[in-house]
Amino acid sequence: MKTILTRAWKRTRVAILSLIALASLSGVALAQQFEKVENLPRQEIPAGRFVAIAYGIIWMAILAYVVIVASNIKRANQEIAELKRKLGPKP
Repeated sequence: MKTILTRAWKRTRVAILSLIALASLSGVALAQQFEKVENLPRQEIPAGRFVAIAYGIIWMAILAYVVIVASNIKRANQEIAELKRKLGPKP
């Protein structure tokens, strides 16, 4: 059971790190394509969408953390129950 969880955690960690790397590389590529444009009317940038995306990413990170902590607590409780079973009843 432990090896299955370890493999799953390794795959999840690799996927998360890959997504972070892709996101950071795309930001660098976009920054290099900047060209100054003059004589255009000034426009406001709708920040609501960006704020919603940022909050979504933060909540997804919190949810992932909670799931990981909950699975670790569940595994620890199972190990404690197994140890109690092996030790037998208290005298």
